[in-house]
Amino acid sequence: MKTQSLVFSLLFLLFSNSFFAQVKKTIPASQIEFQSPEYANKMYYIASHYGKYQTLLDSVKGTADGKLIFKKDQKYIEGIYMLVTPDKKIDLEFLMDNEQKFAIKVTNPTEKTLEIRNSNLNQDFANFNSFFRTKMEVIKNLEKSLADKKTKQDSAFVITDLKKIQAEINLFKNEYIKTNSGNTMALLFSMSQPIDNFLNKAEEEKLATKTDSIAYLKKHFFDGINFKDARLLRNPFLENRITTYFNTFIPVTPEAVTQEITQILNQTDQPNGEVFKYLSLHFIDLYAEAKIMGMDRVFINIYNSFFKNKEYPWLQLKQKEFFKFKVSSIKDNLIGDKGKNLFMLTQDQKRIDLYDIKAKYTVVAFWDPTCGHCATEIPKMLQLYETEWKQKGVVVFAINNNTNEMAKWKEFIEKEKLSSWINVYPAPVVTGNYTKEDVDFQTLYNVRQTPVMYLLDQDKKIIAKKVGPENYTKIIEQLEKKK
Repeated sequence: MKTQSLVFSLLFLLFSNSFFAQVKKTIPASQIEFQSPEYANKMYYIASHYGKYQTLLDSVKGTADGKLIFKKDQKYIEGIYMLVTPDKKIDLEFLMDNEQKFAIKVTNPTEKTLEIRNSNLNQDFANFNSFFRTKMEVIKNLEKSLADKKTKQDSAFVITDLKKIQAEINLFKNEYIKTNSGNTMALLFSMSQPIDNFLNKAEEEKLATKTDSIAYLKKHFFDGINFKDARLLRNPFLENRITTYFNTFIPVTPEAVTQEITQILNQTDQPNGEVFKYLSLHFIDLYAEAKIMGMDRVFINIYNSFFKNKEYPWLQLKQKEFFKFKVSSIKDNLIGDKGKNLFMLTQDQKRIDLYDIKAKYTVVAFWDPTCGHCATEIPKMLQLYETEWKQKGVVVFAINNNTNEMAKWKEFIEKEKLSSWINVYPAPVVTGNYTKEDVDFQTLYNVRQTPVMYLLDQDKKIIAKKVGPENYTKIIEQLEKKK
């Protein structure tokens, strides 16, 4: 068996108290033994998966004859576990069953052949691993053969054989699931099934169109998976399964993604169960720094539904502060929402606000005359303005983010010939019925560094952010086509 590196998660520490509460009993609730000459007089560990992470749970020193005896007064959660070497490498994987009174003896340390006592589940796991290794060896040889084929016909024969082997693996899993419903290994097979493998489809269910087929696959994608089941976190498949679901079936819009996340979280063990803790933090972390423009709205939606005005004993102060910071940075500059007004002064100290600008499109650019990146990007923006934007009705509202360098700001405007833009700086005093938050433009527009650009429509709704200004022309053209 190939030795693998073990990855540890600080995230696990958040939940450690709930996993290790000790209850004194005369007879341990869990007693698991391993034996091999390699274990003699050495410290070994039991580790488990925690979603995509792996974490150490318990340790014990081997006896002189190579026995490791792990005793625990509280049972482990069922799932895939690992025996870990003194240098934090995975020695072998096993399944934690319900009884947790089993023994595994390594009969051949080189080949990692095992003798298993008192655990039908681990015997099934060992049988599957043996079957799987055999099939993977055949697949490896076929793939090597495929690379040597010269004609499409010869390649087709090999590809057919590869599909046949994969079908045999899938059939093994499906038959096991049918005959061992609720079993931990059946759960693992359900979570690792390929997307197109639903052999239990009812005969009377007709899939006349591609749309029907996709709807069927979406409906059954989480078959056999109960989101209240803590075993979901004791294997590495959960996040990958969820990611595949979203990437395959869910439109990339804040509304569609939010709806699916809400449905999943509402099926979990709220408010303090392990699956809810893990998945709620997973989703909120994922969309706090969304990779696709506009999808940060999902973060706000999840926060409002599951965290705003709610107290969880498991949520750390550091995480609460992070949420508060991200919400304040995102909530007022969401794509599709009207941008907040900006209260500014021109070079000759005349008041002009963002809402005073009458233009088909407005580029709001926050920049700093001492910023090296700005010195490169602002001239590029000017060229885009002169060659592409101006004829499309774009006005540039360029804001000096560093009022301590007014002289340099004016020098840069003159040097780079930015007079065709509306060049402004923040008004030190804003009169009117405004709060401190209303005039805090750096928070409203998430200006943590410079330059920062936004593209607004004629109603001052935000239509682009966090994309290079070179993309604005294409975005405008796409909007024009929809009109």
